[in-house]
Amino acid sequence: MPRHKPRLQLALYARPRHPGTYHYALFVSPKSTKQQHANSATKHHVKNTLQNVSGELTQPWRYERLAISDVQLEQRLLVRIVIAKVTSLDALERILEAVPVYQTDDPNQAKAQLFTCLTWVRAALEDLGRQGVVAELGEWEVIQKKAVEYVERKREVGRWSAGWKGEVAVPIFDLLNGREIVE
Repeated sequence: MPRHKPRLQLALYARPRHPGTYHYALFVSPKSTKQQHANSATKHHVKNTLQNVSGELTQPWRYERLAISDVQLEQRLLVRIVIAKVTSLDALERILEAVPVYQTDDPNQAKAQLFTCLTWVRAALEDLGRQGVVAELGEWEVIQKKAVEYVERKREVGRWSAGWKGEVAVPIFDLLNGREIVE
């Protein structure tokens, strides 16, 4: 595989109204190194936005793909975790666009009732791994556990507190190499 393939990252965002939980998204970004941080990314995620349709409030889920020129400006972005190398960018885009998004009125009520950004990311990673468009992707349970542990370690050292004196860039941990790229 050629060097410097794009990287697939798991991004965790703060949810101020729901402390201890996170919004999950996937980023596709150029490879970052300690010397050169990749700040651009393509964000793939699902979100539900409050809508008023004819006086009825709903919160439908929708898939969103956004080009981000500078991830440092992303509101509430806590950490990025490198989880795989992208072997086919076109195939990755097609697969992510096709991952099912369930609504509360969906015929598959079992999946609709449990659907969240986290379940979408998990399904997306399973599809990407199954179709072989990413390399070195680990098991979801391990990825999620290490990502949450990383956020908690950063919180414990005061990473997002007003008195923080260290690095200001969004922290990045590379699961492929087991090392921190941005503290």
